[in-house]
Amino acid sequence: MWSDLAQRAEAVITRKAELDFTAVAGVDPSAAFRRFGASVATRLPVLPQRVPYNKVRGYRSADHRMFDEVIGFYADTDVRPALEVWAGDATTGLHRALLDAGLAPAAPTVTLHARPAPAAPGSAVVVQEVGLGDERYLDVLYGGYEALASEVTFRKVLAIEHATPGLRRYVALVDGHPAAAGALFTHGGVSYFAGAATLPDFRRRGCQAALINRRLADAREESDLVVVTAAYASPSHDNLARHGFGITHTRTVWR
Repeated sequence: MWSDLAQRAEAVITRKAELDFTAVAGVDPSAAFRRFGASVATRLPVLPQRVPYNKVRGYRSADHRMFDEVIGFYADTDVRPALEVWAGDATTGLHRALLDAGLAPAAPTVTLHARPAPAAPGSAVVVQEVGLGDERYLDVLYGGYEALASEVTFRKVLAIEHATPGLRRYVALVDGHPAAAGALFTHGGVSYFAGAATLPDFRRRGCQAALINRRLADAREESDLVVVTAAYASPSHDNLARHGFGITHTRTVWR
């Protein structure tokens, strides 16, 4: 069963995906966002190996009757879909059905939550909120994600994801140099840390801690809950836990 926290967390993440895929589809008609029962499927054939853009979120037993339809949604584009099962929907029967379909589980990811909190003092890293036209933001994001200049399509999609209406953008500065970037998206009284990255030369300098701290503080203006996703037991997960984030639920991708 889903908790209220899990429902609220996934609602804001789903809304962000819907807005972004609507925008991407405006420049690439092969991109699509579709619902299959309670599940939400996203498809981006121009980036077939990037699982987050080509997966079914919240796949559950009740939706397995539409399995062939779901697979068909991807088949025409030669994209290998991923089915993401959330902890509240994980059952022995569903796992058996996915195994029988030839799918296998990957390492879990996690949705985390915390309450907005006043900014903690003392960081040497300066965080600035910046506008959509601030070129430093995307430059840092590309460098932090190590998106090469040759990865034109990936960069275009990242730019769209970070131009979502209502998105707040931040740049972290170390000794005056742009070092990291992060975003905050709010919908329905819940805020979402919608991506963050640090340039390789500035990692382990406290940039992500400063961005977390600032966004938790700013989220108080519009929400009572902040959520984020991370790889389970990753350095990002550990860093978020140090700032009070607890596990909302786990998610497992089957491919």
